[in-house]
Amino acid sequence: MLFLQFIINKTRYVLAAGNVIEVAPLVPLQKQPNAPAYIAGLMNYRGGSLPVIDVAQLFAGHDAALRLSSRIVVVKLPVPEQKVRCIGLLLEKATEILTLEEAEFTASGLENPQAPYLGKVIMDRQGMLQLVSPQNILSTMDVELLFPATDGGQ
Repeated sequence: MLFLQFIINKTRYVLAAGNVIEVAPLVPLQKQPNAPAYIAGLMNYRGGSLPVIDVAQLFAGHDAALRLSSRIVVVKLPVPEQKVRCIGLLLEKATEILTLEEAEFTASGLENPQAPYLGKVIMDRQGMLQLVSPQNILSTMDVELLFPATDGGQ
């Protein structure tokens, strides 16, 4: 199975490629006043507005480094009582695709209710990789903020 690797503070993470719609270059984002710090802003995506989450801010409490290897990864996000929606994930060092066996991932040994998006781990020659579940990145409150039910679920 294919996975997109990204790195934050020397820690390696992977997203299942099946969740990824598109890997886009960095583009200007429209910041939103008073939004949570990890909401990087909105991007113009195919003529519509797409919320972008700064994953470094969410995971490590600092803004993502805006470097050549940083990308905005558009992922599918199931939203209760609405159609499947999309969000952008601002990821650092998101340039490598890995082939890994899903069955080889094991429990991390740490149940962290504050980070439900972190999943199983796998070891390779370079060390540990942790699986990230995009569907668990947003809290219920964030989903209501980004995808209000009154917008018709579009």
